[in-house]
Amino acid sequence: MTKNWEIIMDACLALSDEGMDECRRIIQKNYPFDPTSKPREVKSRGSQPRDGKAEAISCWVEGHIAKMRVFSRDGFENRFTGELLIFPAVLRLLSKKMPREFPFQQYLRPEATHIAYHDLGACTTPLVPLSRGGRNEETNLITTTMPYILARSDQTVEEAGWRLTREGFVDEWDGMSTWYVEYITDHQELREVNFFNLWFNAARSVLRL
Repeated sequence: MTKNWEIIMDACLALSDEGMDECRRIIQKNYPFDPTSKPREVKSRGSQPRDGKAEAISCWVEGHIAKMRVFSRDGFENRFTGELLIFPAVLRLLSKKMPREFPFQQYLRPEATHIAYHDLGACTTPLVPLSRGGRNEETNLITTTMPYILARSDQTVEEAGWRLTREGFVDEWDGMSTWYVEYITDHQELREVNFFNLWFNAARSVLRL
């Protein structure tokens, strides 16, 4: 069975090689937007979390280059599951190209956002929670997805009953970030959008492209 990250990969490659129509067809057929979809339910077995707001907000705080270094170090893997993830700018690019088939909403409300943002969108989170003395530094950041950030809240990994997977290898899977740099290079008008330009510069710098 084709995995969802493979569908996104196929859609991106189709966008480059065959055009918008084929990219749209792949998404509509294999990973369609469903406003009734719910984010993955992630359970933790630890004590009731106290206040996870800082942990959830922190995934938007650190700079693009710092995030990209963490993604690269972890090989774009969810460190709580080992699942392969997608570079966040790739998802936003697909949303720009296909706002109806692949919608994005800034608060990631499921009824208005493609479920891929929850399932596959790479985020960073502090390994030692901020409320427990952890710091927003690269050495204390790991890659995961938003459902895991919200489920763990301010618990330690041990309290949540989870364990970390090993770091991945960015040479084997880079979340389609190299493709993103190549696509933006060929479509320089997209750099006029600050979001795309910041991620373009971060990926190019960290991956040395």
